[in-house]
Amino acid sequence: MCQFIFTPGYPLQQIQQPYYGSLKKEVTARLSLFGWGWHNEAGVQLLRVLLSGAFDRFPNLQVISGHWGRMAPFYLQRLDDMIPGQISELSRTISETFKQHVYVTPSGMMYLPHFEFIRKVLGEDRILYSVDYSHLTLAGARRFLETLPTRQGEK
Repeated sequence: MCQFIFTPGYPLQQIQQPYYGSLKKEVTARLSLFGWGWHNEAGVQLLRVLLSGAFDRFPNLQVISGHWGRMAPFYLQRLDDMIPGQISELSRTISETFKQHVYVTPSGMMYLPHFEFIRKVLGEDRILYSVDYSHLTLAGARRFLETLPTRQGEK
């Protein structure tokens, strides 16, 4: 099995300026990087890999996407509806492919509603535990894990 993790980099100036440039400098930096932009861009790249047919060509490929899947899980049904198999030419729906090849982590976003949604959409076996050290403190990370409403052995 081959695994790799999707992680973002700094946006190109050609992207950062039109999307985020009209805001205060500190707001631009935070929104375009760790506040939103990094996650949006990493999610788009993950979907591009999926839609390229990479998981059909490499059926043992598994990837990890932090921050609850970089927004993609919240759009899986929409993507299935808007890019059906006759358009994508994938062997499975986008949702099925994602569920079979992508693990997600909270990456410090320790929010119960996010966990519950991801568990319902992807299943608990596709969730890996992680924190976002050094971007966020570890305060509350252990408590979050210990208090999750999970069945015995699910953690």
